[in-house]
Amino acid sequence: MNKVNEIKQKRLQMEKLTAIEVVDDSKREELKGFLYKHLPDTIEIIRGLKLAKELNAKVFTDDSWPDVKTVIYTYNEGEITIIYPFGTDNSKTAVILKSVIDSLLENAQQPMITGSEDVFQELKKLGMDQKFTVPTFRYVYTQDNTKINRPALPEGYTIDSIHSSDVEYVVSKWNLAKNSLKFKQLIRHFIAHHPNAAIYDTSTEPPRPVSWSLSSGLGIHFHLFTDEEHRRKGLAFMVITEMTQKILAKGITPAYHQGSLQSHQQYLSDNNALYCNFLLISLNIICIYFLSLYFVCFVSFTFRV
Repeated sequence: MNKVNEIKQKRLQMEKLTAIEVVDDSKREELKGFLYKHLPDTIEIIRGLKLAKELNAKVFTDDSWPDVKTVIYTYNEGEITIIYPFGTDNSKTAVILKSVIDSLLENAQQPMITGSEDVFQELKKLGMDQKFTVPTFRYVYTQDNTKINRPALPEGYTIDSIHSSDVEYVVSKWNLAKNSLKFKQLIRHFIAHHPNAAIYDTSTEPPRPVSWSLSSGLGIHFHLFTDEEHRRKGLAFMVITEMTQKILAKGITPAYHQGSLQSHQQYLSDNNALYCNFLLISLNIICIYFLSLYFVCFVSFTFRV
């Protein structure tokens, strides 16, 4: 009987949990100290706090200030709301995250949430049984230097930002966007509003993009791609180098998100993040070498839009 009462009591306590928006700049600054203790999971939130005003972001915590156990960061990329939750108690974080989603979004809207699998499993228990992607391996830039020298391009190539005439071609190459209008809109938004880089094949007229990468408002690399006939030439390495330099120039710490079919299948069978450095075999090997030198790797999951 005592056990049943304990469960009921806990359920009542969970139902009372609500998200508190942090609007005071000094309090947001205080949150950084808490978050730094819990790296790497909070890297996007820490970066986001720095960019909160620029991105018109919202920051939420639980009601136990200043000893908060949950921090949730939300901002919009175009019409898509992106959410980064972090907490030291997954069940409580899920309840607070759901309250944020319920208060921020209309019924027809679906956010893109990046966080740990454990939080997503707790969300499912609350009736939010959305599909989430297979693991994304996150490389976070860890160097002090803000200048990275890009190697010279092979003959027949030039590097530039993505031309407006090539936007739809770039969008068509992202697998997640093939069956999602919102993801297509997201890619277009990234290209229009944030740094990007593309290597063009100058042997054709007009030159066409053959390798590229985009970035979000938080300085996260997205959609690294190289046409198959142009691989094994180090182009992806050069694109990431160029993009990292552009993001550093904005005063932002770069991060890189990458997933591949092979890595996802292996992760699902092994469920071991320690394999991540060996799994990204779909990337050019020199690109992985660059990432291993300058970035540290973690694993996260994302709810699909």
